[in-house]
Amino acid sequence: MKLKSLAVITLFVLCCGSAFAQSYAFGFLNYTGGMEYCNYEIMQTGGAGNFYMTGMDVLDACASSANSFATIEGTSIRVTDLDLESTGLQAGITGPGRYIYADAIMDAYAGNYTGEQWITITATSVNDKNKAGKWNWDSFLGFSGYEFLGGFGFLTDKLPEKGSEAAKAVGPTFKASSAALKKDKASHRTTLQ
Repeated sequence: MKLKSLAVITLFVLCCGSAFAQSYAFGFLNYTGGMEYCNYEIMQTGGAGNFYMTGMDVLDACASSANSFATIEGTSIRVTDLDLESTGLQAGITGPGRYIYADAIMDAYAGNYTGEQWITITATSVNDKNKAGKWNWDSFLGFSGYEFLGGFGFLTDKLPEKGSEAAKAVGPTFKASSAALKKDKASHRTTLQ
């Protein structure tokens, strides 16, 4: 009888936890807000205090992707101003309502194992007005045990359209929007922008 009661209580807790889940879908703009990447995130948060998130990085508008989506899995975080100074995160990513997630975009795009890991910190809302220093996504590319390159920018409610030539030309968030590398002196990061 006790085992049955425990199973019922567990089921009740799980159902209640999923009842409070929230869903989001955002496109990615570059750091100027002028170019939209071809991939976008669809995610759902859940658990006590919405501590976890899961979803997909959708690649179906990307020209050369071997797969149409990549799995994303993450957890909620709170980024402080001190974190910005010590890690090279971009301004605007501080505060509550942020999630950090591992993204299988590198392997999904290539169609095989790359050994590269894309990590993104994202907000759960778009800005009323995009302006420098108020970016709401920041990503890092890691391989061989080190973080080398990344990208950052704004989120948008407008998702890239499948077949859009503009989205195909820009590519996904891990591709450079221009051939130039930008050295951010404050964070000591070299970013593809």
